[in-house]
Amino acid sequence: MDETTPLRDHTTQLQVEIVDVEGHERGAVLRLTGEVDIATVQRLVAAFIELADRKLTEVIVDASLVSFMDSTGLHALVEGKRQIHDVGSRIALVASPQVRRILELVFPEPLFAARVDSMEHAREALGWD
Repeated sequence: MDETTPLRDHTTQLQVEIVDVEGHERGAVLRLTGEVDIATVQRLVAAFIELADRKLTEVIVDASLVSFMDSTGLHALVEGKRQIHDVGSRIALVASPQVRRILELVFPEPLFAARVDSMEHAREALGWD
């Protein structure tokens, strides 16, 4: 490998979207796509601040399409969880295999109200069905 060969593909920038849930005015889905790293983590931090400011009671973090997460992303996820829990909210996390692996290595006990494999399971965990 020469000096110009990147270790990973940085073309997948983090996309963050907050989606309100029809029929659940106090609930929202935080949808994450791409890579959560030191270069993109502020987008995730800003989204968690917005969710906490809105005092939502139920949040699904859909990280099923996150392709990479470094320690700054993990820290933002944990801090965002704390902010949302401080306003009394429950969180279900839908994790990609990459996110699930880092969470299981660092936090073997579940950190969220539910750590599930699909949006359907997250909706069930929060009683949205």
